[in-house]
Amino acid sequence: MTQQLIPTVNMDFQALKQLRLELTDHGYVEYLYHKFFDAPNIEFTNIDHHTHWQYPECWLARYWLNYVLHRHLLDNADVLEFGSNFCFYSVWSVLNGAKSVTGIEPDAVRQALSTEYVGIRGLVDKISTSCRSIDQFMAEYTGQPYDVVFFQDVLYYLTNGIDVLEFIKKKIKPKYLFLESTVSDDVGDHGHFELWYPSVQSKDFESFDRNNQTTPAALLPSRQAIRSIINHHGWKILCYYDYKDFVGHGESGPRRQGKKDFYILQNLDN
Repeated sequence: MTQQLIPTVNMDFQALKQLRLELTDHGYVEYLYHKFFDAPNIEFTNIDHHTHWQYPECWLARYWLNYVLHRHLLDNADVLEFGSNFCFYSVWSVLNGAKSVTGIEPDAVRQALSTEYVGIRGLVDKISTSCRSIDQFMAEYTGQPYDVVFFQDVLYYLTNGIDVLEFIKKKIKPKYLFLESTVSDDVGDHGHFELWYPSVQSKDFESFDRNNQTTPAALLPSRQAIRSIINHHGWKILCYYDYKDFVGHGESGPRRQGKKDFYILQNLDN
């Protein structure tokens, strides 16, 4: 019988309007995007020189979910972030109480820019990144403890996502997992995955560098599949948001279509 997936929270669009006024660091994102996409030789001088780009609703929504609703879970926490990209969320995690963040990013260009960004924000003593795939991290992991794992917009780029989630639960053993993924349509079963092929071009947003494969395959989970994995591994669901009331908002295609699932999960084995 198909599980009923009932969100525990609805999007607070009024809160997003307030966040748009409160978050004033969007100039750093504008600078990094310019350097990444069209001006690789520019150097950062002052945030006031980058005033054209503003956070779209999809960025504000994830900030609200992560750092407004669940900031208390990050207090004095050592955080591991898979797919740390430019370290935007690594920085936000520290600014919202995390003690440290370790970022894992497989794209060398993005990882290099993330190192620059962490330096610009003056957080090199709290945030470190390395250019590694998740598979490399798992092979090299020696038991370093982490209180929180961020695994957001990563699952659907993998073919071994079930194994990675089990590794997080049983080997890393964080207290909390922040999980978000694009989802495929459910078809009334107990969960399935769709095969798709992410871009390997670094400048494409939906891209993934996995050992320079020209056509890396990945598995896009349905909502029922994600919930079945969560239940199978024994996580406790603290928060679930399905983005269905977010349709038509933001710039992210999957969010505008309501095809994202967001979870905060507690590890009861810890």
